Amino acid sequence: MTKRQPLTQPRDLPGPYGPPLIGHLLQLSGEQFHLTLERWAERYGPLFQIRLGRSRLVVVSDHGTVQRILEQRPQSFRRNRVVEDRFTEIGINGLFTAEGEDWRQQRRTVVAALSRTRLANFFPKLKATTARLQRRWAAAADGNHVVDICRDLTRFTVDVTMQLAFGVDPNTLETPGPVIQQHLEKIGPGLQRRFFTLFPYWRLVGLPPDRALDRAVQVLEREVAAIVRATREHMAAHPGHGPTNFLEAMLTIAEREGSNLTSADLLAHTSQLLLAGEDTTSYTMSWIVHYCAKFPEAFARVRHEVDALVAPAAALDTLEQASHLPFLDAFCNEVMRLKPVAPNMALETLEDTEMLGCLMPKGTKLFVLLRYVATREEHFAGGDRFDPERWLPRPAGREQQPHHAQAFVPFGAGPRICPGRNLAMLEIRTVLAMLCRNFELEPVSPAKEAKEKMAVVMRPDHLHLRLKRRSLNSSGPAGAATATGVSQLGSDRHLGPEA
Repeated sequence: MTKRQPLTQPRDLPGPYGPPLIGHLLQLSGEQFHLTLERWAERYGPLFQIRLGRSRLVVVSDHGTVQRILEQRPQSFRRNRVVEDRFTEIGINGLFTAEGEDWRQQRRTVVAALSRTRLANFFPKLKATTARLQRRWAAAADGNHVVDICRDLTRFTVDVTMQLAFGVDPNTLETPGPVIQQHLEKIGPGLQRRFFTLFPYWRLVGLPPDRALDRAVQVLEREVAAIVRATREHMAAHPGHGPTNFLEAMLTIAEREGSNLTSADLLAHTSQLLLAGEDTTSYTMSWIVHYCAKFPEAFARVRHEVDALVAPAAALDTLEQASHLPFLDAFCNEVMRLKPVAPNMALETLEDTEMLGCLMPKGTKLFVLLRYVATREEHFAGGDRFDPERWLPRPAGREQQPHHAQAFVPFGAGPRICPGRNLAMLEIRTVLAMLCRNFELEPVSPAKEAKEKMAVVMRPDHLHLRLKRRSLNSSGPAGAATATGVSQLGSDRHLGPEA
């Protein structure tokens, strides 16, 4: 009988050199730390160790192990406590950072608020908000103004999220001056700084970025508190009606006898839902628009598909149309594979567990590299290429190439898969269809690539375009781009994770 080899310990794993005391802190404290982790994964393999001060972390990039981790959340793995602590400290610890029973209760409420029935009833408001964005972009086109794509799409998602989740229409797309969106966009970068620190220095002395974060959180709390008060007054004036949105459902729970949901909890949950809905969807759409400008032949094929479906309208007219855009969906999937807004996750083990022959004791901190897995050649042929064709059915007789859809997890997987994924995809399809029908894209600087910047989620930095009005009477000169042309385009332009 052969003896089983003893399991490796995290301290015995390979990894890059890090100075004593600080470890790899300086190498990972910037806005592109995710790229550094991916380069190290290429060099040191599917499991390697890093150090942040005295804390040792294990970086995981093996597909099977990543899949198991996602499937075994939340019972065996949880979000890194540092992430939860930083959100809790500023009073924004909701569904996306909650654990245990708190997470289960909140998830039920969020899932109900984002059900397919609710989305169907909400679609007319989504159309109206998309029309606002169209008017904003039309005005920019008429004035030959450069458009900050991320900022405009963030305004759009703030309007959508607040209407659906809170029943309030802030109309940040048409409101001049300071708006809630301007404060929301400061929270992500402020939190990102605090994730990579040896100790919470801001509790002793706050630097200018810390004071900016505190001010942004205070504004957010005031805005949300005002919304909560107005919603309470509305519910009191209309007794007997069931909850119509997330906030009303949370207030109903809070008012039940024996409920332990406090006013502070309510503010935290609603604030984080707004923050999560604003950042993730707006940045995903921004990356998609960036690829529309970068690959005009593929964009032309998306446009041709939209024209055939919605003409003579200027945008999607019915909810059903959103499910009949296969190439648009393929285009979006390919962008999300290469540019996911969550390229990695910071987790930790809740029990002793084995990974690839290494024993991870309870409490081991992990970095799980989701984007790295989805760009590996063994999972997607030409994994670093932009090729929407890979998401469409292959003709009979064509050679089958690696396409492991389970390695593609833009919304996570398992029990903690993103509950807002249906809303996000509906927003993406609606906005992209409107863009295709109404505008031409003109990069301000064709040679300049949008850089990846991490601020809790990954955004394109300095994504500016000029938009030109398009005649709705024509599908455009490139409207009949062929499948072969698009595929060949993807084959000729290599886009690695650091593109």
